Amino acid sequence: MPTQNIFTTSLFNPNEFTITYELVPGQGSGGRRVEKLLEFAALAGQDGRIKALSITDNAGGHPALAPIAIGSEIRKTGIEPLLHFSLKDKNRSQIESHLFLYHRKNFNNLLVMGGDFPRISYYGQARPVFDLDSVQTLQLMRDMEEGTYRSGVKSDHPRFDPITFNRGCVVSPFKVTESEQVWQYAKFLQKTRAGAHFVVTQLGYDICKFEEFIRFLRESGISIPVLGNVFVPSLAVAKYMGKGQVPGVVFPEQLIHRMEQEQNSGNREARLVRAAKLICVLKGLGYSGVHLGGNGLSFDNVKFILDTFEELGSNWEPHRPDVHFPVADAWYLYPPARTGACGTKKTGLTPGRNNAAQRPHLITHNLLFSPPNLTSRLFGKLCMFCSRTRLRTSVLRAFERWIKGLLFHCRMCGDCTLEESTYICPQSGCPKNLLNGPCGGSRNQTCEVFPDRLCFWVRVYNRLDPRSDIEKLGSLPFMHPKNWALDQTSSWINFYNGTDHHRIKFDNNSKQ
Repeated sequence: MPTQNIFTTSLFNPNEFTITYELVPGQGSGGRRVEKLLEFAALAGQDGRIKALSITDNAGGHPALAPIAIGSEIRKTGIEPLLHFSLKDKNRSQIESHLFLYHRKNFNNLLVMGGDFPRISYYGQARPVFDLDSVQTLQLMRDMEEGTYRSGVKSDHPRFDPITFNRGCVVSPFKVTESEQVWQYAKFLQKTRAGAHFVVTQLGYDICKFEEFIRFLRESGISIPVLGNVFVPSLAVAKYMGKGQVPGVVFPEQLIHRMEQEQNSGNREARLVRAAKLICVLKGLGYSGVHLGGNGLSFDNVKFILDTFEELGSNWEPHRPDVHFPVADAWYLYPPARTGACGTKKTGLTPGRNNAAQRPHLITHNLLFSPPNLTSRLFGKLCMFCSRTRLRTSVLRAFERWIKGLLFHCRMCGDCTLEESTYICPQSGCPKNLLNGPCGGSRNQTCEVFPDRLCFWVRVYNRLDPRSDIEKLGSLPFMHPKNWALDQTSSWINFYNGTDHHRIKFDNNSKQ
């Protein structure tokens, strides 16, 4: 059970419907923007219905006031801070340092996410980090809690007392294509295995997608609390999202048209009423609560939304058509029936459309790196022979760099994961170098950072074994963080001397 506080007491109580609200700090340590956030927090504390105020961490890839600064003052209002924990700016040492800091200051609610790719700031674009992904960070937090933290040194036991967090993760049920949506569900399964306590959805307006995710959880036997994202945009922000300017968001055109009609008729409360109806429907679908947010909302606006939601009562189904805005040609795991509700689960997925592309590499890998066959034993002996002198090591490394650079655009990280990613390289193919599945930033199969390219993990999906399904992808072996001490060394030697992630020590006398 996570650390007990106002937020967790509500979230893990099945008889309560938990409401959180998202605050977005900007640049600067003070000023009117910060004052408005604190004024909102004070009013929300007096109201009492919001159980946590989530605070973004460099949202949109832009530098902003660190969430702990606002969180320290928000706690004084009687509301629990829910700090976003973005990984794009932190290497693993900084991640651990922040975790120690947050635990020391009793900030025990963290929402772990990879984060958006850095945008232009001081003298240009910052260099992204992405040292650990969200699955690896959740596992790190779990290891720090359970005393199973490992550093790889001789004294391999943690030198600190266990620390505990309420660990949240994010997922998008609103992807338009099969390859993106299947990976979102599979990576969510990996996050729950790594120790996530609760989940918050990406913003979206397709009720069938909201319902699909709840049904997927139930059929997967997962019972962690789920907060549905209720984002209340202005018309300008809706149009901005509609142009694909927010990573991972595909905004429905019909909702933009609806908002234009409402603006032309002078109906300023329409978006607030729609948000209240969406909360009502999500509660009816079985969500544990909602994660409210929106641009330009005053506390009076939020109070109006919550008051309206309470007035609507428990009769939620009549409101479903009023808040259902699907995206054209969206893929569903449970295609909607004529009634609009989820239908039957798809019996077959279509991964591996380009499966043949990896077969030559798979054959070569099996010959050279899969003991106990003769060729792999001979190749292993060659690698160990080369490793004994600097000259032979340099020759082998140069040959490896040439052949793998030609075939895979290899970056010589020293710990090759081509086998786990269908023989395309995540170090050169994914801008975030993700090893345990994709981020949430893709849009219509294209990369968040390079929209003219297919998302790396979409390419992987197209090369998978055609028999793959969500459960199999969600139970793939956990990929440990890279050991960057191996960078620019020979991954062939590292494989056979047992220093890469395979941890297989080659033995010339072995009969394996």
